[in-house]
This record gives sequence, structure tokens and C-alpha cells, in this order.
Amino acid sequence: MSYAWTCFSFLKLVHIFSVNPHLGPLQISLGRMIIDIIKFFFIYTLVLFAFGCGMNQLMWYYADLEKKKCYHESDELPDFDNQEKACSIWRRFANLFETSQSLFWASFGMVDLMSFDLTGIKSFTRFWALLMFGSYSERSDTEWKFARSHLWMSYFEDGDIVPSPFNMIPTNKTFQKLFKCGGSGRSTRSFIKKSREKALARHDTIVRLLIRRYVTAEQRKRDEFGITEDDVREIRQDISSFRFDLIDILKKNGMCTPTLDKEETNSQYLRIINLSYI
Repeated sequence: MSYAWTCFSFLKLVHIFSVNPHLGPLQISLGRMIIDIIKFFFIYTLVLFAFGCGMNQLMWYYADLEKKKCYHESDELPDFDNQEKACSIWRRFANLFETSQSLFWASFGMVDLMSFDLTGIKSFTRFWALLMFGSYSERSDTEWKFARSHLWMSYFEDGDIVPSPFNMIPTNKTFQKLFKCGGSGRSTRSFIKKSREKALARHDTIVRLLIRRYVTAEQRKRDEFGITEDDVREIRQDISSFRFDLIDILKKNGMCTPTLDKEETNSQYLRIINLSYI
């Protein structure tokens, strides 16, 4: 009990470290990293436990054979004199805890490789190695022929690609290209003409697409905004025309109406519109 109190009394010095300009930032950083450190150790423990379960499932039988070699006498006492190796390594894989502990220390290189040399484990690993090698080598010839044919097909295709060092030697296609380049001027002019026609056709297509995109954008903008300035102006013109027509009809029916000139009305209307948009 006194040992624990002594440890806690010395741990009180940690609070004084925060005053130091060198240890203070380190203490604060370590305190903020505690949650991340706990997460890391949780993931490490989970991975260690998973591999421990798998190794214990594989090694428990061979560890039991080593245990029988160690306790082969009738008095059930370990025979350290004759079976010292068996008595020391069977405990490493006896249960899940011992297996996980062995894996933990093996990750730091603290476990000898001879600890994994159990009775019968060599035949077990040899069997699975031969089985895996046989499953992969069964179709090795077929896979090799397929890869070889694929490589050959890449060189048989149209092109000037040949494996080195043969790529330094001119081929028939190289001479054909040289003859085509040094052909008559007529073929050159026809080639230039075709290229120009293709360029013009491409230009017309691009211009047509740009016009279509502009028209579509304007239609979309009109649909989004709804009523525009032209629409308001048109409505005002219709109202002014309706007013003038109504006064004309009332005057023809003998009613007393003010005398309005159409030109004056239109000029007043235009003045009102200009003032409203200033």
C-alpha cells in the first residue's frame, strides 16, 4: 500500500511540468492524444486477438503433442532432463491467451523461431505448400501459352512496334511511309484540300452548336425570369390603346368625354415609360 502511495505522490509532479516551457507543450499534446492512443491500442488488440484465434486453432493439436512428450512419465511430472524443448514450447500455444501473448512478443522479436518448431508441424506445412503449389502449377502451362500468345498478338497488330533490338532495323512499313511522304504534289494538294474541308465542316458544326446553345440558354433564362421589360411595355401599350378606344366609343355615343389627341397620348405614355425606367 505504501508503494502505491509513493508512486502517486511522485506523480503529482506532472502538474508542475505544465509550467516548464519544454515539458508543458509536450504534456498538453500528450493529453490531447490520449483518445487517439486508446483507439490505436484497441485496433492493435483486435488484430492481435484475431490472429491469436487463428493460430490457436491451428497450433493447439501440435502443442498437445509436445505436452504429451513432456509428461510422458507415469507420475505426470515434466521431464525437463530429456524433453526440455517440448516442456518449454508447448505452453506458448496451449490456449488462446498464451498464443496471443506469444504473438505479441514475437512482433518485437522477443520469441525464438524454434518455439514454432512443433511436433508434426513440418508435415502439416509441407502438405499445404504442396497443395497450393499443385493448384497453381496445374494450369501453369496454359497460362504461359496464353501470355505468350498475347505478347505475340501485340506485335502482329498494325504498327511498327517490334521487340528490341530489332526496332533499330527499318521495316517495310517504314519505307512505305517514306514513299508516301515523297509522293507527287497532286496527292499532297488533295490531302491539304481534304484537311481544309474537314476543318471547315468542323468549324460549321461548332458554330451551329454554339448558336443552339445560345438559343437554349436564352429560352431557359426567359422561362426562369418569366415577365421581362418588353412584356411590361407591351401591357402598358395595350392599356393605353384600350383607354383611347374606350374614350372614342363613349364620344360617339354622345357622352361627355375629354378631348384627347392620340399623338399626345402616345407622347405622354412614352414619357411615363422613360421616367419609370430611370
